[in-house]
Order: sequence, then C-alpha cells, then structure tokens
Amino acid sequence: MPSHNNRKMQAFQKLFQKNFHKFTNYTKNQKAFTIFLFVFAAVLLICPLAKLESSNLNGSAEHFWFIGTTFFRSMIIVFASMIFLLWWNMNTRFKGFVVNYLGFRESEPMLNFIFLWVIASTFMGILDTLGMVAPATQSASLAWWGWLMLILLVIGIIISFIEVWKGADKNSQRTKVLNIVDEEAPKKPESKRVLKHLFDVEEEEDVEE
Repeated sequence: MPSHNNRKMQAFQKLFQKNFHKFTNYTKNQKAFTIFLFVFAAVLLICPLAKLESSNLNGSAEHFWFIGTTFFRSMIIVFASMIFLLWWNMNTRFKGFVVNYLGFRESEPMLNFIFLWVIASTFMGILDTLGMVAPATQSASLAWWGWLMLILLVIGIIISFIEVWKGADKNSQRTKVLNIVDEEAPKKPESKRVLKHLFDVEEEEDVEE
C-alpha cells in the first residue's frame, strides 16, 4: 500500500514539474493569462454568484452558486469554454490535435479571446435577468463574489486582447514586406527577345520591297 501511494506521489510530482517547466517558458502575457484561467475557474467553483435577500430570511441572504440547477444552462456553456481554454493553453497534445485537424495555429490569441467573449456573453444574460428581477423583488442582486468574477473576466479579456493586438501588429509588419509575383507574366528577357524579333522581321520586309 505505501508503494502504491509513493507511485501516485511520484506521478503527481512528475506531472507538476512538467507543467511548471512548460509554464516557465511562457511569455509574460501567457503566464498572466494562465494564472487568470486557474483563479477564475477556482472562483467560479467556490464562490456564490447571486444572492436573494428577503424578510422571510430574517435579514439574512440566500446565495446561489454558479454550479447548480439555478444557472445550469449558463454553467454548461461557461465550463465547457473554460475546459477548452485550460486544455488549449496547458495541454500540448490537445493543442496539437486542434492545430492538426482544425488549424488556428497562427490565431491562438484570437481563439482565447473568442472563448472569453462567449463566457462574457453568458454572464451578460445573467446580469440582464437580475437587472430585470431586482426592481420588482427588491431582493435579488449580484453577490460580492459575482462582482469579483466580472472583474476577473474583464482582466482576462484585456490580457487576451493585448495578445491579439500584438499578433495583428506582427502580421501586419510581415505583410508589408511581401513581394507579389505573377508567375504567368512574361519575363523581361523574353519580352525583349520578342520585340527584337519583330523589328528584325520588319527590317527584312523593307529590304525586299
């Protein structure tokens, strides 16, 4: 039994060292975005999103977590997007699978931004619903941790947008030095020979006349 636990511990240490070594090779923005993903996922799992204050609760508030039946449909969309982002940014095999079968290699920052935008759109639907219910009930509102989720989400969008901006600027500089060559156009030496041949034929005709 102890040997089995030791093998588990060694496998965990090996996996941790592998991911940590991978993390150290990231750029500053990639490191910040990866840290954001883990912190945001932890907040979604642990912290409540909304609260309901009512006189029936004797002044206390009932909290609603993102995991549960209340936000079930939104939870599926958000966590599916989060799982994709975590695998895409941390798992080399998964990234290789996506690149080989779907592409996206040159647009990696754009893919991060798109999935965060999907998550943000889901949160906007929840906020609109709470905004509609709050004036009627005077009790339903976004919890303090819910505001923290939104702040973290905005930070992640900013980080991913900076990466998209850098990639776009790099690609624009690359396209400025491209030379477009028309392979079907006649080459200059050949065109000169054709013109010379035409003039030679005209001179021969003048001599015969």
